[in-house]
Amino acid sequence: MSLAPTLDLAYELPPIVRPEGVHHGRELEALGRKYYDARDQLPDEYRQLLLQLVRVQVDVEGILLFKDWFRPYIDLAPTPADRMRITRLYSEEIVHGYTFWKMYRDLGVETTIADFEDSSKAQYIFGYAIESWLDLALLNTLSDRMGVFVFRDTLNCSYRPWARVSQQVYKDERGHCSLGFMNLNKVCESDEGHEAAQEGLYKWWPATLDMFGRSDSARQWRYVEWGLKEKGNEELRQDYVAEMVPILRSINLEPPPYLYNRRFL
Repeated sequence: MSLAPTLDLAYELPPIVRPEGVHHGRELEALGRKYYDARDQLPDEYRQLLLQLVRVQVDVEGILLFKDWFRPYIDLAPTPADRMRITRLYSEEIVHGYTFWKMYRDLGVETTIADFEDSSKAQYIFGYAIESWLDLALLNTLSDRMGVFVFRDTLNCSYRPWARVSQQVYKDERGHCSLGFMNLNKVCESDEGHEAAQEGLYKWWPATLDMFGRSDSARQWRYVEWGLKEKGNEELRQDYVAEMVPILRSINLEPPPYLYNRRFL
């Protein structure tokens, strides 16, 4: 049964509302600081926000240090060259996982294999199982580009260890989404593949947009004011859409409406 909605596909975006007075690093300015480094004494709220930021990455990528859940994805590769490339992608993700696991540990939180007993823990964010090479191509095209936006937004993070790590992760994620788009473009060369890719967007597009977080979150602005992030969730999401829609349309794919099947508005 088709997932495609019977809705007009004209692309409409909601207005972005940033609370008055919110700007990057306001809380730091009040303390006469520009950043914090490893081993600095952190304000309580800053520390809690930072721990949550790191925890998300540990949940998504740290699992690779303990669980081999990506092996079936490698086995989806249709050619030896594809297998080599996707294996290299996941080797970089393992490095990311180790980096954030170590950062978490340096902040005083120890994560062990017991935290990942459910091998599907990291996959809840996506909402759908990865069952085909097309699913993987869409996931890399869309969600890894989401990672590009998230880490570009933290290149000037006020926690210097995160800012330093962001430089490499941002670069890697650009490569990952480029590989995904190359694979997606190849799938779309056939009419059958193009039709399947268009159908697949109705799963992976809303799942990716949800990954940016809720637009009405109060905590998002505290990240901005403490200088951990530059932009709010909806600001980043709409930046992403502005870049991603033309990319998809360049291979004659049309993204679903902005609010279609969304869970976190």
